[in-house]
Amino acid sequence: MVSPQNIGIKPETGDILSDNELIILIREENQERYAEIIGRYQGKLFAYLYRLIGNRDEAEDLLQDVFIKAFRNLHSYDSTRKFSSWIYRIAHNEAVNFIKRKSLKRFISWEDVSSTKDKLESCSQSEDGADNQWIRKESIAEVNEAINKLPIKYKQVLLLRYFSDKSYEEISEILGKPVNTVGTLINRAKRKLSEEMIKIEENKKNHGRKKE
Repeated sequence: MVSPQNIGIKPETGDILSDNELIILIREENQERYAEIIGRYQGKLFAYLYRLIGNRDEAEDLLQDVFIKAFRNLHSYDSTRKFSSWIYRIAHNEAVNFIKRKSLKRFISWEDVSSTKDKLESCSQSEDGADNQWIRKESIAEVNEAINKLPIKYKQVLLLRYFSDKSYEEISEILGKPVNTVGTLINRAKRKLSEEMIKIEENKKNHGRKKE
């Protein structure tokens, strides 16, 4: 995992500040405190990158690139906007560029992601109505298998919305797409996921009949 020392930053303790307050301090007088940004975001960003590209070592390499690029571009960060969206956009771009370079057909391994079931169940219970009926009571194995079949554009919106807990507005900033487009992508992604899960269930039933 990334450490502050890996990118030439010496950790320093101090008062707990908001992201934006901390960035202003880093830019104006104390670059050492960038270590706090790494501490706040390395777990979340690693999980996001790992789920997108499916390889732990490559995700760690990309994570280090993300923090280096963010540090070098702090001068361009607009402190009136949300920092988390800004750094997630950098992570998103790094992942997309990596996938393009490798021309990879993505297969995401979810087994190492802790509390996946809890996250899925909590997201289905935290919002009202039919919006989350698509995922309730489905087995994690089926969800894993189905989501592995989705195109990257659908995987990323599901990851950001239901695993990184991002709002539509934040996803819009991260992906550089209008909020309405984000909503459309999420709805399509859920529909595609449901279709894949139905296919998986039908295949299981057919396989069971053959055994009989």
